Amino acid sequence: METSSNSKVESTSNVKDLRDRDPTYHTTNAEYTLPNDAVEYARLRDQAIGLDEMMHNKSVHAPLANPQQIVDVGCGTGIITRQLGEKYTNARVYGIDLSPVPAGQTTPNVEFILGDVRKLIGSHPRLAVESTDFVFSRLLVLGMTDWQGYVKDMMSIVRPGGWVEMQDLVIELYLHGSHCSGDWEWMKAIYTSADKKGLDLQCGKNIKRYMEEAGLEDIVVKEYRMPFGTWLAGERPETRTIGEHTAREYGMLYYHAIPKMLQGTGYTEERLEEFQTSCLKDLTGRDGLEGIFYVTIGRKPDQK
Repeated sequence: METSSNSKVESTSNVKDLRDRDPTYHTTNAEYTLPNDAVEYARLRDQAIGLDEMMHNKSVHAPLANPQQIVDVGCGTGIITRQLGEKYTNARVYGIDLSPVPAGQTTPNVEFILGDVRKLIGSHPRLAVESTDFVFSRLLVLGMTDWQGYVKDMMSIVRPGGWVEMQDLVIELYLHGSHCSGDWEWMKAIYTSADKKGLDLQCGKNIKRYMEEAGLEDIVVKEYRMPFGTWLAGERPETRTIGEHTAREYGMLYYHAIPKMLQGTGYTEERLEEFQTSCLKDLTGRDGLEGIFYVTIGRKPDQK
């Protein structure tokens, strides 16, 4: 059974002013920018619910038949890992994350592994070469520094004929269909810093290329509109929950991410505070504001 020092997941509504929050982070050398505290786990849980609704409750797009082993990379709260365990009862399902997964009801076929998946491959018995039928990951955009290497590693542990599915973002936003975030100074600073760290903030649209370079076949990309607010819900009701979530949470998410992402870049505390203020303004209460959520699947070739 999984254990965690962060076993309690609390609602962000219990925090009076999230600007005064003092987040905790993964105690690893990984570049992952977001926190690992109870407030973040609550946000991740709500985000997962909204994303599933946005995708018509189709959290997995790969055409799985009868998988025997599944790996969920960067599993966070474990919500998708548990869903996979409930849906594929004949499979062993392993969720991997840099921090302990919060405790929760888990089916017997689910197990959580603590660590960096790329360092565990080849040393952990559950991550042997060609041992897995399906590898899943979602929203590694702010933590993965070598996408080409990562995709190749995931392909290596998948059996011939198995599937890899990666769901991620491009960190850019559109207002009434026109790209708007490229002019935001705080966004420009984040991109410059991310590039130096090896992060690919365009990974959502680039994963297809990474899969092609790794040798995966039958690659399919699905794009979903991800609004900030409920302005799209009349036309697309499935976006209501995620729209409520992004409008409520993403401004504060980036508010706290900015100092960590720009750490060591030479910006003064005053300038960082200006970025944070602008971030909240840019991401709050703007009808027509949206991003794109990408789902990319690829199949490992059969043995010849």
